[in-house]
Amino acid sequence: MAKTSVIELRRRSVTKSLIWRVIGIAWTWMGVYLILALTPAKYRSASLMATAIVIYHHSTRMIMYYFYERVWSAIGWGKIEKGKRGEAAMSAWEKLKWVVGIVVALAVIFFLILYVTPLVKKW
Repeated sequence: MAKTSVIELRRRSVTKSLIWRVIGIAWTWMGVYLILALTPAKYRSASLMATAIVIYHHSTRMIMYYFYERVWSAIGWGKIEKGKRGEAAMSAWEKLKWVVGIVVALAVIFFLILYVTPLVKKW
């Protein structure tokens, strides 16, 4: 059985990077917000907060990245066999999924900016 070598196109790499960054920003913001909101005032020293945030951030993001890469490994968009010319086109279904994903990501960001940020300022 011949082993085929697959390469990843630049647009796939850029898309993966941008999506991972949006997920990371939203995830870190949510976690830090919850850590700060749930920690009683008497325990809110800078060193304790920094430690809790670092532990949360790195432990959860490592697990998330594993599953993120597993999901991407199942997506064929942006992969071509080595030696073939041209780019793999997105199907209509894949385009729809990407559009929905981008809209949801933007909605989360705007929600955080417009609704939650004023609540944090009051706090």
